[in-house]
Amino acid sequence: MTRLFLIFFILKISNNFCQNLVPNPSFEIYTACPSGDFQIELATPWFSPNTATTSAGSKATYLNTCATDPNLQVPYFNGLDYRQPITGDACAGNLYSYTTGADYRKYITANLNSTLLNSNYYYISFYIGTALRGFRYATNNIAALISSAIPYNSNPNAVLNYTPQIIKYGNPVLNDTSGWIKIDGIYLANGTENYITIGNFKDDNNTDTVYLGKGYFNAAYYLEDVSVINISTPQWQYRDTSVVIGDSVLIGPAISGLNVNWFTMSNAFIKNAPGIYVKPTVTTPYKATETFNSVVYNHTVTVTVLMPVKVDEYDNLQNSIKLFPNPNTGNVNLKWDGIKNGEAQVMVLDITGKAVFDTTLQITNGLSNFNLNLSPGTFLVKIINPHTNMIVNKKLMIR
Repeated sequence: MTRLFLIFFILKISNNFCQNLVPNPSFEIYTACPSGDFQIELATPWFSPNTATTSAGSKATYLNTCATDPNLQVPYFNGLDYRQPITGDACAGNLYSYTTGADYRKYITANLNSTLLNSNYYYISFYIGTALRGFRYATNNIAALISSAIPYNSNPNAVLNYTPQIIKYGNPVLNDTSGWIKIDGIYLANGTENYITIGNFKDDNNTDTVYLGKGYFNAAYYLEDVSVINISTPQWQYRDTSVVIGDSVLIGPAISGLNVNWFTMSNAFIKNAPGIYVKPTVTTPYKATETFNSVVYNHTVTVTVLMPVKVDEYDNLQNSIKLFPNPNTGNVNLKWDGIKNGEAQVMVLDITGKAVFDTTLQITNGLSNFNLNLSPGTFLVKIINPHTNMIVNKKLMIR
């Protein structure tokens, strides 16, 4: 019996360190198809906190392809907006983040599958998209609160006066009207936390906005793929990058909550931050020293400086590589103008910006081919021209 208990205990602890503790993270499980706004509770067990049963207007909205009302469907939203869910056929919506001085807010909450473990680190992430269908603004401040109890305000539509722990590094205005923006961070638990709540925890006076166009005096967001995962070692990368001379570029993982010291290669201290903006005039390497869970990790990031090209040269560069057929089922051909043989780096990104394919291709008689085993969707193919060392971007649709 002792041995069986020990095995069970080890399995339970192991599962806690790899599983997503957020129930129904992509809103695919539902009790009924949405028939109107303010029905987020259909995506069980999600709900909008701080609302009475009768306060329907203060609840978030559930969107699903099964809805008969075109205003509640994905991805088209009655022709006023387009947002392909990252996972499956559903997402949350109408997370109000700005209402022109009225401080009207909507949040979404879930009870985690288990209480967070004391002194353990958790990687927390979610994706948001700027809503266009009738909304006028984009904002900053979209964040996640990890708490031991459900957050509360006596006014069901008011700002929740709490300090969230997970926010986009730098807290920029989140303005992507076609794709998804990832917000992620590291959280050190105290052993009492049971809930995650997502929304804007600042009032309108302390919220930055960007004007999108005609619509209501509001800003709102879609929400997808929420995760809370126990980690003990870094799960992120320090990627080399490039920049056109005269511009600046962000380097590093840029994940809120990370402790990273940046140095020049001559060990001159630059800054302590998860990521830094640099503006080199020549190709330059930088050193990063990250301390995570009492362990020090050393990294080097090289920024390659590129010379600018004229508009007609850029257009010629983009047209120098043909991708076909498009759309296709995953078998991709490339035709190279002016290049007979050689090698080229190819990377494929999904709509969230995540790299889902990365390889070095052989060019033979001006042709290359590669196969993708990906679900249907829209992807960005980044190709490095081996003659110019410049990046060519191609949109790819897999059906």
